[in-house]
Amino acid sequence: MPIVHIDLMTGRSEEAIAAMMREVSQAVSQSLDAPIETVRVIVNQMQPTEYAVGGKPWPEVVAERQATDRNDHA
Repeated sequence: MPIVHIDLMTGRSEEAIAAMMREVSQAVSQSLDAPIETVRVIVNQMQPTEYAVGGKPWPEVVAERQATDRNDHA
């Protein structure tokens, strides 16, 4: 029984998450030749403040990237 864990930031619609779970299930079923009924998908959603990259909280990383993008286009 394949089990897929997916971690996402909050903010996506229920419809988008449902579509992603269907597509992931199909991909896993096909690539592993496993019956679709045996595929499990678990989605964990987290707040941006609960995630860090390189020791920096995600909102700080996003702000730095946006500042870099503004400077690159100036």
